[in-house]
Amino acid sequence: MSKKYWLCKRSKVYYSLDSETGKRESLQTDEKAEAARIIHARNEAARQSGINLAIAKAYLVGADPKLAERTWGWVMEEYCSRGKETTRLRNRRAIRGKPFNLIRDKKLIETTADDLRAVMKAGGAFTNHFLRCLHNLALGMGWVLNPIIPPKLWPKAEKRPKRGITLEEHQKIIQHESNTERRLYYEILWEIGAAQTDGANLTSANIDWDKRLLSYHRLEEPVLRRAAVSNPIAHT
Repeated sequence: MSKKYWLCKRSKVYYSLDSETGKRESLQTDEKAEAARIIHARNEAARQSGINLAIAKAYLVGADPKLAERTWGWVMEEYCSRGKETTRLRNRRAIRGKPFNLIRDKKLIETTADDLRAVMKAGGAFTNHFLRCLHNLALGMGWVLNPIIPPKLWPKAEKRPKRGITLEEHQKIIQHESNTERRLYYEILWEIGAAQTDGANLTSANIDWDKRLLSYHRLEEPVLRRAAVSNPIAHT
């Protein structure tokens, strides 16, 4: 096993150099012998940890040959294979998010709480929720033997400020949406300023055909919204 920590010197002080991360840490001594002992102790601790992990893997392989090889990518695929087609498509879009690249190829048994926290930090409230679903699935399937982050210690998602999309963002969405029905739905949302749920609840009863006026109440606000209907609308 190669050494994890190396001894280096800057000015008169000795430092520990982590060969995996490149991080330097002061040993707060200018005595070479003392610094060498500290480095030796750190390498022995790292070596013992590696041996313990290797032994644990050997036992796990005996119980389940795939247990030591499963990655979070495996969990993501399993999660996205469940539910209705629309749900599966939505979940597949979610796992393509950049925050999940941090653990996609990481083995489950080598994952620490810090790894999951890094994903949450890189994403938002939805990332936090989705990651927790993945964690619970892996735990429920027995692919991880204990919670990596206990339920009571799972970080609360911090909601980010919401804003409306810009015209440029709206146009990009329309250009890349191949489903005609969904594209027209997005166009309606843009024209009348409705939230997705408000738009989905619209019916012909929301339109005054004589005055060519569309009215609806927002679910999250006790406000009546009205929008003029500028183009001819065929109705039955």
